[in-house]
Amino acid sequence: MRSLALVLALTVAVSGCARFDDRLEAPFTPAPGPGMAAAPPGPPSTPPPPPTSPTAEPEPAPETGPCVDPDPAVIATCLDPAVAVAGLGERALLAEATGAVKIVSPDADPEDFGRVDPRGGRVAAVAPSPDFAEDRLVYLLVVGGGPTRVERLARGDAPRTVAELAPADSGGLAFVSDVLTVGVGSELIRFPSFTGIGRAEQPEVIGRDLGRIQALCVHRDEVYLSTVTDRGAALRSPDRMVWTWPDQRSAGGCAADEGSLAIALPDAERVDTVQTAGGAARGQPEPLAEGRYGRLTGLTMVGEGILLAGTTNKAGGSPVATDDRAVILPGSGGGGDARM
Repeated sequence: MRSLALVLALTVAVSGCARFDDRLEAPFTPAPGPGMAAAPPGPPSTPPPPPTSPTAEPEPAPETGPCVDPDPAVIATCLDPAVAVAGLGERALLAEATGAVKIVSPDADPEDFGRVDPRGGRVAAVAPSPDFAEDRLVYLLVVGGGPTRVERLARGDAPRTVAELAPADSGGLAFVSDVLTVGVGSELIRFPSFTGIGRAEQPEVIGRDLGRIQALCVHRDEVYLSTVTDRGAALRSPDRMVWTWPDQRSAGGCAADEGSLAIALPDAERVDTVQTAGGAARGQPEPLAEGRYGRLTGLTMVGEGILLAGTTNKAGGSPVATDDRAVILPGSGGGGDARM
């Protein structure tokens, strides 16, 4: 009996300590050992190539040709002497001495507008109608070769003479408070009854003995003149002098803005600007583009205080291959060497 009890005790003890491992039911895979190395590693992974960007557009080839000027400030080339320019907002009218009228701008080729016949004289000034946006009329002053004439020009139509004045070899033209105003010889004349239809009659002389008038320029309802006297070139209003240049015997166009005036000095090959307050000069004139483009003659303001000039290098200067030209003056307004 004692032997049977011992056998039962051992059986219970063995059954109480038994463990079952379910992992043994999974397929057996021997661990790598000597002679059982792991599979050789694959080749190193190569990063994917960077995404390709669309092919960039090739840079356009620069324009070439006899009338292509490399200076980006030049906006019109190969002109007859361009003696007159007038602002049209961001664009400008440009009149060549021989009678052609164009519209020029920094971002488009010059556009032909029309032509007048100088009849032995030359075009000295150009101005848009006060209602140019609606009527598309342009006025030109022709001097020399007989009576001074004011011509009205519409696109696609023959020019019409609206006024004849005393003969002169220089002059200016502008609309001051919408009134046609002409400088001829040493007189400043206006036509208050002229409305753009028919002839300009009943002239009123508003200034005499002002010097040889070369151009008129307007800011709001104020008119200024570029003149030449025995004391040299001058900028003035009808009733007082603003500044004189005793060493200059020629003057071109002028331009007026809030607090500043500018005058083209062809013989000096520059434009001078004068700061003003109440119509009087403040400080010394400051030169622009001196010696850079030759005889700067026509002058106007476009955009925000940017000066545009026309040259007359074919008439007494030293022309280059692309003369005569219209050019945005470096250093004026928000301009610089680049186009507006």
